[in-house]
Amino acid sequence: MATLGELLQARGLSPGSTIAIRNTLHPDDVSSDFCTIDDVQRAAALSTYDRMQDGPCFGDDTEVLSFIATVDGEAKLTAFRRFTRRERGNVPGDIVYDYDAAPLLHAFIARASQPTFYDTRDLDALDDLVGKLVVRWPEPLHENIRAASDASILVIES
Repeated sequence: MATLGELLQARGLSPGSTIAIRNTLHPDDVSSDFCTIDDVQRAAALSTYDRMQDGPCFGDDTEVLSFIATVDGEAKLTAFRRFTRRERGNVPGDIVYDYDAAPLLHAFIARASQPTFYDTRDLDALDDLVGKLVVRWPEPLHENIRAASDASILVIES
């Protein structure tokens, strides 16, 4: 079974400088509108939700593979983007004015000790794998941010 890092290398990308994030719905962000991470995806708010982090979790100008948690520790690729960190307390307008995602934003701000927001730019190098690439996320599953070169992130489907 190939690793995520090996897949990226085969595509001419640098797994050592890329981050993988496995999006789950934080228990404190649950609301009547968003009971599961699938609800976040159905509301087209997933790409907004992973741009809200408690603290500067990514370096500035970082390539990020965004996954959504599925079943049994698996995760499906939803985006490949470059994240650029905003100054502390500076929320992107598209997040502030996304009324469908407002419950997520307010819950996040209420729970986060260091609300940090990112701007993103889509990268097209993996467009053919978005929605198709499935990986097995390593234990412990609550560690949602890992280096894409982590040899324990295994490719299941691509």
